[in-house]
Amino acid sequence: MSFGGMQPGDFRKILIYNKDRIFAFVMPLGYVTEEWYANAAGAINWGFPTIADTPIPQVLPTGICTYEHVVSDVPHDQIVSRAVEVRGLKVTVSEVPVPVSYGAAFEGERVRRDDVYAEARGGRVPVCEWITSMRMDEVEDGRIEVIGPDLDDMSQGAMFPLAIVGEVAGREMQEDFEPILERQVHHLINYAQGIMHIGQRDIAWIRVSKSAFDKGFRLKHIGSLVHARLHQDFGRIFDKIQVKIYTEEEQVQEILKQARASYDARDARIEGMTDETTDICYSCTLCQSFAPNHVCTISPERTGLCGAYNWMDCRAAYEINPTGPNQPVEKGECLDPKLGRWKGVDEFVYKASRGNIDHYYFYSIVYDPMTTCGCCECISAVAPMCNGVM
Repeated sequence: MSFGGMQPGDFRKILIYNKDRIFAFVMPLGYVTEEWYANAAGAINWGFPTIADTPIPQVLPTGICTYEHVVSDVPHDQIVSRAVEVRGLKVTVSEVPVPVSYGAAFEGERVRRDDVYAEARGGRVPVCEWITSMRMDEVEDGRIEVIGPDLDDMSQGAMFPLAIVGEVAGREMQEDFEPILERQVHHLINYAQGIMHIGQRDIAWIRVSKSAFDKGFRLKHIGSLVHARLHQDFGRIFDKIQVKIYTEEEQVQEILKQARASYDARDARIEGMTDETTDICYSCTLCQSFAPNHVCTISPERTGLCGAYNWMDCRAAYEINPTGPNQPVEKGECLDPKLGRWKGVDEFVYKASRGNIDHYYFYSIVYDPMTTCGCCECISAVAPMCNGVM
């Protein structure tokens, strides 16, 4: 009544205000008396669920409360996280717990060969980054494991296999959101001073500098910053995340097989669509910290240059973050159906590249091809002396 301006007796508005704004819950410990039952029933009428450690009758359907109304027989070591989940609370990590400076100012930083303490380079050793959905009871939020040797156990200059696996769970989480969260790993790691990240999926390349190692940075800190920043930026769509970092080659190879199967399944979703069947493309400006004038325009038949985002991924990313790097672009008038040029795309590219690029063609590597940031799955080039492509 004080803060919400509600009037006494207006139970409907009071309930809605409590449900949406007052994130309270009841946690009775031990035997539940009749008086406690009555109090809990009153709390439910205010939108506050009850989470108990004894086997009292459960009320699982939703209606008055956001999710379940009464959840019982929860062990003490799980009761707090279960209460957070049932009430719909969102975890926010206010400070990224890493021993180096952290922020967007370091995103474009390069770690040169002479400065490298150790690196994981996809293409030379097995490397992958994979975000996958799990059931709520399979994920312990904030749990970070390094399975295999950490940097302390490696000699300077070592090149090591690496699999970064983020297991997420949430009531609003969808399979379509997995690649969007996965792609964030690129710039979240780059925010750490002395750490360089290039590429994605199974061609990611991570370098840890000598200075970052000397300050105490270890592989477990990659898990810490992924956990913290994904909660900060995308906590609306998931509730819990745990991160597992593998450095044993045999285990990395096993994870790599699972990850590639997931990548293939994502790519297969888009196979039936053609560029002619849609009037909307999507932009991607995620790599402008490395290449300020670079702009990808993603259509059903053309992924981003990095290979990580297809048209379906960008549509999901726009749903999650309407002001993010993936924006819908109206194709507009077709200026060249053979080489692939549209007036609406030209206008967007000119604006997004800050006037540096006024057009490009979707389907040509000879005439004004699309820009690139350097994070590529494959590079095609014309060999004019033999009229060939390599």
